[in-house]
Amino acid sequence: MNWSEMDLDALREMYDREAAKLKASLLGGSSWDEMKDQRKTVTELAIALHKKMHISGNPAESVDRSERRENR
Repeated sequence: MNWSEMDLDALREMYDREAAKLKASLLGGSSWDEMKDQRKTVTELAIALHKKMHISGNPAESVDRSERRENR
């Protein structure tokens, strides 16, 4: 999923929900390795939140620039 297309409130809500699910699973006895996909999702959401909250005027951090580079 392209997290950068979501608005800040939706990202926060999804992060909170996914992080709570991860925590509950780990406390419920799931192994760290079993939760690999869930950990990845929570990490990606945390990164997207950080980027969304700290948007800068730096062209090197521009989403458009990185998307163009990926499409080459």
